[in-house]
Amino acid sequence: MRIFSAISAVVLFVILFYCCVETTKPEYSAPNTYVGSNKCQSCHSKEYANYTASDHAHAMDTALQRSVKGDFNNSQFIYFGDTARFYQKDGQYFVHTRDSLGKPAEFRVSFTFGWQPLQQYLVQFADGRVQTLPYCWDTRPKEKGGQRWFHIYGKDKILPGDELYWTGINQNWNNMCADCHTTDYAKKFDISSNSFHSTWGEGKVSCESCHGPASGHILWTGKKPASDSLKGFAFKLAGEQLTWTMNPDKGIAFPDKKIPNITQVETCARCHSRATRITDAYTHGQSFLQSHIPATVSTANYYIDGQIREEDYEYGSFLQSKMYANGVTCINCHDAHSMKLKAPGNATCNSCHSPAKFNVEAHTHHPENSVGASCANCHMPITTYMGVDDRRDHSIRIPRPDLSLAMGTPNACNKCHTDKPVSWTAKAFKEWYGDKLPASKTYGEHLFAISKNTAGSEQSWNDLLASPDYPAIIKATALDQYPNYLSPRSVEIRQQYLQSADANLRLNALGSLAAFPPGELVNRVKPLLNDPVLSVRTLAVTLLAQQYTTLDAATKQRFEQVLNEYLAIQRGMSDRPEGYLNQGIVLTATGRMQEAEQIYLLGIKRFPKFTAAYANLADLYRAMGNETKSFELLHNALMVEPKNGSLHYSLAMWHFRNKDEKNGIAELQQAIQSSPSDPGFAYTNAIALHSMGKSQSALQSLERFLEKYGNQPQVIEGLISLNQDMKQVEEVKKYQDLRKAVYGY
Repeated sequence: MRIFSAISAVVLFVILFYCCVETTKPEYSAPNTYVGSNKCQSCHSKEYANYTASDHAHAMDTALQRSVKGDFNNSQFIYFGDTARFYQKDGQYFVHTRDSLGKPAEFRVSFTFGWQPLQQYLVQFADGRVQTLPYCWDTRPKEKGGQRWFHIYGKDKILPGDELYWTGINQNWNNMCADCHTTDYAKKFDISSNSFHSTWGEGKVSCESCHGPASGHILWTGKKPASDSLKGFAFKLAGEQLTWTMNPDKGIAFPDKKIPNITQVETCARCHSRATRITDAYTHGQSFLQSHIPATVSTANYYIDGQIREEDYEYGSFLQSKMYANGVTCINCHDAHSMKLKAPGNATCNSCHSPAKFNVEAHTHHPENSVGASCANCHMPITTYMGVDDRRDHSIRIPRPDLSLAMGTPNACNKCHTDKPVSWTAKAFKEWYGDKLPASKTYGEHLFAISKNTAGSEQSWNDLLASPDYPAIIKATALDQYPNYLSPRSVEIRQQYLQSADANLRLNALGSLAAFPPGELVNRVKPLLNDPVLSVRTLAVTLLAQQYTTLDAATKQRFEQVLNEYLAIQRGMSDRPEGYLNQGIVLTATGRMQEAEQIYLLGIKRFPKFTAAYANLADLYRAMGNETKSFELLHNALMVEPKNGSLHYSLAMWHFRNKDEKNGIAELQQAIQSSPSDPGFAYTNAIALHSMGKSQSALQSLERFLEKYGNQPQVIEGLISLNQDMKQVEEVKKYQDLRKAVYGY
């Protein structure tokens, strides 16, 4: 029966994937190629005219008089003593500023980047690198504070050598920007010469960036065969036609069936999301996760309730919204070609939300046509990025100042009422809307409870993941950010999501298995080696790599196939240090020590400040029995980054292995001083103290950690283990009960 159930689940999984894909194929045998947006205007003149006035059409351009917005008439800008000058010469545009060594130099501007509300400028170097200058032109009118130069980092002093410095790796256009500002882009990094040979069809986001290569469509226009429902394209952006009907009681229009157009939203997500691109081989119409790994709504980028904090774009927010859940897509509100709202102000919202019910003072509690009566100001508040760029939060949520009081999160009300305390806005909000709020907890409240690591956290984790009422992106976030819940119910929920039709849920359910015992990990992960989505199956490889020697022959054969995919992806990232690091990790885990060593050495040569490669190579040398080289690597890494807690920790472990307790403890204290909230450092320090006969000090150090930083499973395990060694039965039970109350096991 168990075998039958497993087979049935796999069959259903495959059926779900095939049912969600457009199966009608074009008649043309040759694969589609790019033809250029100019070919579109003769038949699509209205759409093309709208497009040429859009931000997409001006995403990037050659630096010419028609495209440059900034003042290059011998103007200047001073940034921490560096006077940058902007001028023209022989019809070209130049900036005189400091180079990668901090020396003054002249740079020719090769391209413009964007056009409103700011414009950036790109410099192309002889090795094919294109770098983003830090000086931006504020294109807004002067009366709105524009028509001026400003520095992208404002008052932060970024020095040469920093990865954020304008010549540094994180300001490299080829890797960081090009894919979303051009069409038909190929990075083409040559590892042997350490140079780029990047190519692109058009220096803008063109028609084919969204619709895909159009050569088949051009052929279709000559014959227009009825059998080709895709009209020569490889896929279609338009979803199934839905009928929207106004519910008179709710005053909201609902579709006749809930079918989110995932293809369309994921097409936009390619550039409107915080994500890591894992391959240049993007195929239009396929799952977004075939080429990208989208970030979850983690507290590194978002507030605990999912509101935008960093530059999060729109995808991660929109997937939280009730609009998305009910089948609304980007082009329900935005014109697909001009990108502008389909109607001004509240009129866009009124197309689905009855103005008689919502666009009235009885609902807004603000005078009609006032700032406070704007739907977007309340439900999509603005956060300003890059100094002048206002972005709206696309989670389209109810403002909750009452939750701000409890969770410390922002709210739309206080973004306007900056002179009032949150308690004032919360009081008014409860008086106006208290009886209309849902009885169930918001997902933000669940995430907040989970993040506190207190009694009830595990229940909130289970409730959030088990309920159909919460967005998949939030569930993916809970799986990604909080993997410590290991009760039988939590394990069962993970297993369900490993078989989800949503690739993002499968991906993050996989990631949450890292803390599982090896045998259980292997059994749950190995079916995902056959996942149809690249990012999912390659994550399965990285999880199984540590258990490579325990895999059976059939699993090992499939593992090797996917491993080759993964290594090819990492080689394609050889312009960044992570590409070398990731290769080294899996090569080491699978016993290919010599290859791993060479990869790490090459990575260190290319990126001498990337200390993670030093630490991993040092660990490789330890495994190979070469403690001398291991010590040298760690010492060299600390010369680069003296305050890196992980490096001090690794060096402490080296000293302990080599029977040098004094220096081991000293390095461990350095690690703790650099990263005092790291539970692993605290745990190791306690074990070291215990082994030296200072058991009471060890216990006190862990207890102080819990008091200061809250519950952490590794620290609680340490307290259980130490108290067991000391035969303190009541204390053992106390911490076992705490572990059960917080983490469910």
